[in-house]
Amino acid sequence: MKDDMGREVRLSDQWKEGTVLLLFFSSAFGFICNLEFLTFKAMHKVFIDANCRIFGISNNSTRSLGAYSENLGIPFPLLSDEGTRLSRLLGTVEKPGSAWEGFTLRSEFIIDRNGIVRYVHIPPDSNYEPDYDTILTEVRKLA
Repeated sequence: MKDDMGREVRLSDQWKEGTVLLLFFSSAFGFICNLEFLTFKAMHKVFIDANCRIFGISNNSTRSLGAYSENLGIPFPLLSDEGTRLSRLLGTVEKPGSAWEGFTLRSEFIIDRNGIVRYVHIPPDSNYEPDYDTILTEVRKLA
């Protein structure tokens, strides 16, 4: 995928370096997305200390993600899943008939150094903020 700066990112290269936290989110500049990313921004150092790399993922364009990242000062890459290919593969797309049909569903995945998914949280819809403390606890178990 391409990040918010237009660079190619291979997630398989990333988890070789340490734990990876994937944060799927609905839309750049969304209210709950703002709360989520400002919270992860504030917690970023503790994730780094736990040898965890964070990546936000949505179906927004790289241009939109770049503006969003710059606006909020997000210290980790945002990846564009235009066409929701990865989101569909992982079952993180809003259901037909929902208000956000076709958009990426807010959800979290933690992947260890061997590429094994160790934690998954997929709520019924994107109106839920992540459980930040649980995510950090799970990441620290893998540090």
